[in-house]
Amino acid sequence: MRTFAPAAAAVEEDWLRRGARSLWSRAPWVLAASAPVLAVAVMAGWLSGGRLLVAAPVAGFAGAPFLVALAIVAQRLVLDGEVRARDLRVPGWAGAVAVLWTATAAVALTLAAFEVYGRTGSAAALVPALAGCVVAAHAVALAPSAVALVLDRPRAPWRHVWVVALLAAARRPVPVLGGWVAAALLGRLALQLQALLLVVPGVAAVVLVSAAWTALGGLGVMPSRHTSQD
Repeated sequence: MRTFAPAAAAVEEDWLRRGARSLWSRAPWVLAASAPVLAVAVMAGWLSGGRLLVAAPVAGFAGAPFLVALAIVAQRLVLDGEVRARDLRVPGWAGAVAVLWTATAAVALTLAAFEVYGRTGSAAALVPALAGCVVAAHAVALAPSAVALVLDRPRAPWRHVWVVALLAAARRPVPVLGGWVAAALLGRLALQLQALLLVVPGVAAVVLVSAAWTALGGLGVMPSRHTSQD
């Protein structure tokens, strides 16, 4: 996997600190990228009537392009501390959307399998549901690292992206799991303090992108380009 060959002298960065200190100065970009994500989430909840089986695929498939735009903004803040309009026109856009659609499909199929099991009570229906849980959990957990890699290396082979994301998570599970825990806590906070709803998607994206590059750094995989701020 030469595309992801470890850097000869990889120096780990505090990605979260870099991204966090750029959030305030680039708040208009963060808010602008967060608004469509929030709108799709609200629309999915309204169309589904609160049913997770419907809300998850609607939000995942319809919201993927907007989530990728938010990921691009977060990645530029984390890596460069700056974001420009031309940064949104990256070759890896379609690949990153495909990553999110893959994770969404895994979640949707798992929810459908549990729906079948709930209706039939058949032990045979429980097997694909449990298998789907494993696949969906891995796909969702690895998605931020896979998206970060695709956006940074758009020509990387598809299978290599997922393999490297998996190896990074296996080597350093704490940043990967910690990023998702932090994002979940931010989401819960936003539901309690609805004034934060427009802010949380952008902050969560910065946290997840920072966690992704921290985990990838454990393999010596560094961004292909970024501006040092230290």
